[in-house]
Amino acid sequence: MATPIDDPLRSTFGNCCLVLLVSKSHPLTKENGLRTPVYGLTGGIASGKSTVLELFDQLGIETRDTDQLARQVVDPGSPGAHALEQAIGSQYFVDGTLNRRLLRQDMYQSASLKQQVESVVHPLVRAAVTAWIASDTNSPYRILCSPLLIETEQHQTLDGVIVVDAPETCQLTRGAQRDNDSTARVQQIIDSQLPRLTRLEHATYVIDNSNDLTSLTNQVNALHETLTHD
Repeated sequence: MATPIDDPLRSTFGNCCLVLLVSKSHPLTKENGLRTPVYGLTGGIASGKSTVLELFDQLGIETRDTDQLARQVVDPGSPGAHALEQAIGSQYFVDGTLNRRLLRQDMYQSASLKQQVESVVHPLVRAAVTAWIASDTNSPYRILCSPLLIETEQHQTLDGVIVVDAPETCQLTRGAQRDNDSTARVQQIIDSQLPRLTRLEHATYVIDNSNDLTSLTNQVNALHETLTHD
């Protein structure tokens, strides 16, 4: 059950399934009749965003993942792939296919490379998201998953922000296991991302993923009921 709280930086969420923060006004809301509500979903590395998105999918909610869109816009042979190769060089491509792992590693080491990649990919992803939001749907609301939702300020155009939150120790363990990587490497990624408390400051809803899948599923189901009846 959703529980209102006053402090979005409260470090302990207790045993409540869902933490409901103070509602914020958004420029495009259900009440003004412009479109179906769209809620942003975000969180740090290995916080459980993909699992939460899948749970919303299972509830019949229409979703989009900007990570998947970012892959699609640079598919082999696409205009995006060509533009990216021109921007960063052919050393990141093998027979027209982007070596994502190599690029990701180098991006964490080079701010200029990261900026070059984002200058090509982000406009293409934004265009895809804009077209999706403008399209018709039977879904009562939509979920847009983006690890950079707040950093790119895209959250300001949506109807609310759902943050999937997990302690850093959980992120380290899950990230290393999922990506077959070292905890040091995962820590490096965490350090490069938006601080956890900053992310929570922007949250309309917080899903606590420090427990098991049953707990996570219960929270998503509770939030689904809330968003469906808003």
